[in-house]
Amino acid sequence: MAQRLVLGGRILAAVLVLVGGYIHLKLYFDGYRDVPDANLGRSFLLNAAASVVVAAALVLWRNVWALVAGLLLVNATLIGFAMARTSRGVFGFTESGFHPSPEAAISLVVEIGAAVVLVALLYLELREPAPSRQPALG
Repeated sequence: MAQRLVLGGRILAAVLVLVGGYIHLKLYFDGYRDVPDANLGRSFLLNAAASVVVAAALVLWRNVWALVAGLLLVNATLIGFAMARTSRGVFGFTESGFHPSPEAAISLVVEIGAAVVLVALLYLELREPAPSRQPALG
């Protein structure tokens, strides 16, 4: 039962990460590639590519490091979202509120959802007892 729950959680986390990556890819093609500082557009492409890699790792590699990689990705994305709404922005680019709409709001919900699922999975996988070793008789 616990293994099914963990596998289902990993699949859910992978889907959420992929949705976040898709949104960033869509935004890149919707105009972020044309922002004067090319690094901003590249960061959207990098987010999309990293999302594919992390989603695959979450499903195919049963290791806590895949969960950590997922958390790093979604937390970095959330930090970038928050930084873009400050006066300094990201690469000098600033936005306000939930612009672009509805992508910003959807991305925020998806990234927070992925973070919650990944933290829960990390807890479940780290609390599992290690296989016990029986002393050799003989």
